Amino acid sequence: MKKIIVILSALTLCATAANAQDWLKDFLKVATEKVGDVITGTSSASNFDIKGTWNYQGVAIGAGSDNVLTSIAASAGTGTIEKKCDELLAKVGIKAGAAKFTFKEDGSFTLNAGKINLPGTWTKEGSKITLNFAKLFTFKLVGTIKTTATGCELLFDSGKFVDFIKKVLEVVNKVANNSTISAVQSALANVNDLKLGFKLSK
Repeated sequence: MKKIIVILSALTLCATAANAQDWLKDFLKVATEKVGDVITGTSSASNFDIKGTWNYQGVAIGAGSDNVLTSIAASAGTGTIEKKCDELLAKVGIKAGAAKFTFKEDGSFTLNAGKINLPGTWTKEGSKITLNFAKLFTFKLVGTIKTTATGCELLFDSGKFVDFIKKVLEVVNKVANNSTISAVQSALANVNDLKLGFKLSK
């Protein structure tokens, strides 16, 4: 915890450019308010039961270590990565209050977002989860489950998650190679071990 506080303090002092300060202010606010959500912790997820219907609450952000907090300072942009990803997914109806995940006993799942219905299969081994999207398109996400006070977060490699967003946009005939996608990819270019995914609650 002390190490994280020191890093956060240093980042705040070092962010000198106006747009970088704004970006860091938003990111550090998330990091300081919910440190447990930023640093990936999956110890309690091994026996977690994912089956059932979950309400999508937005894009989740996590990290494999506190080193990512240092890396992310170098990638300051005009808004938080999770906010930009939220904006992109909202274009196809995947947004808080409008999307649900249903994980069934038979190993199938559905992401229902009103405009689109994305089926697939899922497997879970300990805290590791694999989502295989099928039918509308084929795409595989492999990540971890992290439990939270209100539900769980499914966290994946950030680059792979952005690829998933692009694929969804392409399927529903939205423009995938837009400025927001480019901004997210640019912000992620120098960041190691950042995780992005789905924030879920019941």
